Amino acid sequence: GGGTGESLASSGEKLFQELSCSTCHRPDSGGRGPVLDGLFGRTVSLAGGGSVAADEAYLRESIVNPQAKVVAGYQPLMPTFQGLVSEEGLLQLIAYIKELRAASPPGTGQPGQ
Repeated sequence: GGGTGESLASSGEKLFQELSCSTCHRPDSGGRGPVLDGLFGRTVSLAGGGSVAADEAYLRESIVNPQAKVVAGYQPLMPTFQGLVSEEGLLQLIAYIKELRAASPPGTGQPGQ
């Protein structure tokens, strides 16, 4: 941290909560949407076959047109956020999702066993 203003990712985290994304996209597999932790940079299997790299273009498309590429094993339940999220908001959400990691790295304040 440090510096003035919020990072794109921390603004994205707030937006993620405000838009209720966390209702379906949870860190465990208990949500109705795919787990986003560790998603960025991976290859995603799609419903109906095929796969796609989870890059910035894929994340952007999945926010504004979520029915375009549905992850295998999930229903196309996500509403579109086209026109509801500004360009700045999209950049913030993408930055936040890129920072989500599958496991907490050492030194993140996790209590000892």
